[in-house]
Amino acid sequence: LSRLDALRSALLPWARTSASSPPIRSAAPLQPARSKPQSAKVASRPGDLPLCPQGIAHVSRTNSTALCNTLYASYAPEPIDPDQNPPHPVPVMSNDNTTPAGQQTELANQRRMQAGKLALALGILVFVAKLVAYFLTGSTAVLADAMESTINIVSAGMLLFALSLAARPPDSSHPYGHGKVEFISAGIEGAAVAFAAFVIIAEGIRELVAGPKLHDLDVGLALLAASAAVNGGLGVHLSRVGKETDSAALVADGRHVLADEWTSVGVIAGLAIVAATGWVWADPLIAIAVGVHVALEALHLLQDAIGGLMDEADEGLIHRSTIRLEEARADAWIDLHEFRSWRSGAVRHFDLHLMVPRYFDVVQVHAIHDAIERVLLAGQEQGDVVVHFDPCEPRACERCAMTDCPVREAAFIERTPFSVAYATRTDLDLRQNARNPGESQ
Repeated sequence: LSRLDALRSALLPWARTSASSPPIRSAAPLQPARSKPQSAKVASRPGDLPLCPQGIAHVSRTNSTALCNTLYASYAPEPIDPDQNPPHPVPVMSNDNTTPAGQQTELANQRRMQAGKLALALGILVFVAKLVAYFLTGSTAVLADAMESTINIVSAGMLLFALSLAARPPDSSHPYGHGKVEFISAGIEGAAVAFAAFVIIAEGIRELVAGPKLHDLDVGLALLAASAAVNGGLGVHLSRVGKETDSAALVADGRHVLADEWTSVGVIAGLAIVAATGWVWADPLIAIAVGVHVALEALHLLQDAIGGLMDEADEGLIHRSTIRLEEARADAWIDLHEFRSWRSGAVRHFDLHLMVPRYFDVVQVHAIHDAIERVLLAGQEQGDVVVHFDPCEPRACERCAMTDCPVREAAFIERTPFSVAYATRTDLDLRQNARNPGESQ
């Protein structure tokens, strides 16, 4: 107890002196690029109690704010008040259904599931209609169309499975969520469409060799026209919901259904030619042409699925995001590079390197991180942003617009605008530019 009393007596004068002393602004010489000043741990959320620098005891909120400002004033341009600069609450991969972001996520998941169930129900209905049309007409093209509709049913079932799995929240085994399963579903659907295309072309060739035999074309045409209309509306609906909810599986299924609709249109055209002219060879020829079209659609589906699984760069997203960052750019955002983005289902992930003044403390850097999250995740209910902060270097002074900079070594000339080519430079590019001063930084 006597030792504790002695320690308290030694520390109390220091705390009172620090809290009552005027701010000290030192004109210290230039610090190394990666030196970090010792600072107090400031509360990051309202209601938290800060800890004094030595980790000895908690102090009241009023006194702690003054003490922290005094400590920060020795190296920061302006004192930081934790009460006036709380971190902005950005919804990052939230599954809390009580928050607006959580409610939007839940609503998007419900829309995806409803669209998937509708695709399965209508897929079964269209398949039955086409199967009846085949038995009535005996057309190989109609049989090929019905075969593709069986793929629609299997794809719709896989779609429901993928959407239900992708909607699960992140866990310890899948910390980034389960959204990648949508790309797997899209890839399997593409393979199924390719198989349907092979069957259609094979049946068309067989019919050319054996000779087509058609009958009852009028009723068959009516059934095919009705199924084509249903598929067209369903495909447009699935594609629209998939784009609005950022679901790769729904977009893929919508494109597949639309491909099936074009198949039906081609078959109807072939049967109409046969009915009008009596030229039965039009039926297998139309079937082969439709099979080639379906094969091309399968190729596009497979390319999109592989691109998603391989984290292919979304150039359109990077371009839009770079424009938003430039529009919201603050003076402290000196340089941007290594800007990348990838998608896991409906969740967007961004990471980038940002150069900031090297005398900034962790509170200021954290505020910049929050601001970048707000810019990149604007209009999205789910997402993740990781910013790697680089301390500024003397060679960046000519491009830094910071005023009253205590470590400036060269006058400001002009700030380089953020562009896609500028934002996506790598660290290797920066090192090469540093070895060649004549090139653009």
